[in-house]
Amino acid sequence: MRKRVLFIGVMMLVIGFALVSTAQAQAIKWRMATGRTPALTPHHEGDLRFAETVNKMSGARLTVTVHPAGELMPAFEVFDGVRKGVVELGGAWSTYWTGKNTAFDLFCSLGFIMTPSDWMTWLYEGGGLKLGQELYGKYGMMYFPFSVLGPESGFRTNKPIKTLADFKGVILRTGVLQTIYVLEQIGAKPVRIPGGEIYMALKLGTIDGAEFSVPSTDWSLKFQENTKYWITPAGWHQVGTVGDLMINMDAWKKLSPDLQAIIENAAMSNMVWTYAKTNWESIAAVDKFKAAGIQESHLDQKAEEKLEELCIKFMEMEAAKNPDYAKIAKSMVDFLKGFDKVRNIEGRFKSGTALKKYPEIK
Repeated sequence: MRKRVLFIGVMMLVIGFALVSTAQAQAIKWRMATGRTPALTPHHEGDLRFAETVNKMSGARLTVTVHPAGELMPAFEVFDGVRKGVVELGGAWSTYWTGKNTAFDLFCSLGFIMTPSDWMTWLYEGGGLKLGQELYGKYGMMYFPFSVLGPESGFRTNKPIKTLADFKGVILRTGVLQTIYVLEQIGAKPVRIPGGEIYMALKLGTIDGAEFSVPSTDWSLKFQENTKYWITPAGWHQVGTVGDLMINMDAWKKLSPDLQAIIENAAMSNMVWTYAKTNWESIAAVDKFKAAGIQESHLDQKAEEKLEELCIKFMEMEAAKNPDYAKIAKSMVDFLKGFDKVRNIEGRFKSGTALKKYPEIK
């Protein structure tokens, strides 16, 4: 009897080990290349958080490892890396891919329009997600929005800029195609380099100023060490910014429906997390920049009006040239026009409010 019980016990252990080994053998392992470096917080932290969320929710049936820019490929090569199946996943900002199709600019950020709440409404209810998946699908990839930020800090320079004339001849790093066009029209010299290369470009003096992200991210990039002025109002060039998640289509189609749902929802939760985290951390970052002696240089009304005019003109020009751009831009503008009915009723509360007098809470 004892031998029989021992035999059964041993067999159960063998079967258990076999099942574990089979599950491990069937586990799907994906690599995610990004256009970010660890210095680009909280963007890199968001990449790690996404991977951790997928790994936990899938019970390790799907495991994602994160590889920052330069580890497997440079930032601007992530798109082709995912498209060709070198890696299964990629993440950066869609404006990096405008060399493939200028319509990608529309899924990153725009000047003077599209707040974070606009992005989330248009993407998830207004048809934006479907249009994004159609665009990326042309290049053999599945797309999901991955992060969203509020108005970006704007340009940080070593000379004050208050008028249109002050822009002339100034070499400025920027990313969005629309902003590049606007800067060119007012006499600036825009250059496009990845975020991880901005610090050295400023330090070496190859650029006169730069913009990258929200205050907390700009602080982590140490803009305070290489610039003196903060050009405001912050965010005219990028009112809300969305990060992209690209998935090789062949790899995507091999996933079970539940694993696909895990990725989609992990990306969506990352949008909420990045928006909350960047807002919260930017409170302290603004104070740090002021304490570091960074001076605000506010654009005059004439400059703001001209910048807005040029942002709109670029969209109209590009839509006339690129049917993909026109289709997406029309959907976006139709949404904004429709939502104006709501905004008009909301009045000064449409994007939050700053009270004239706050309650005295003890």
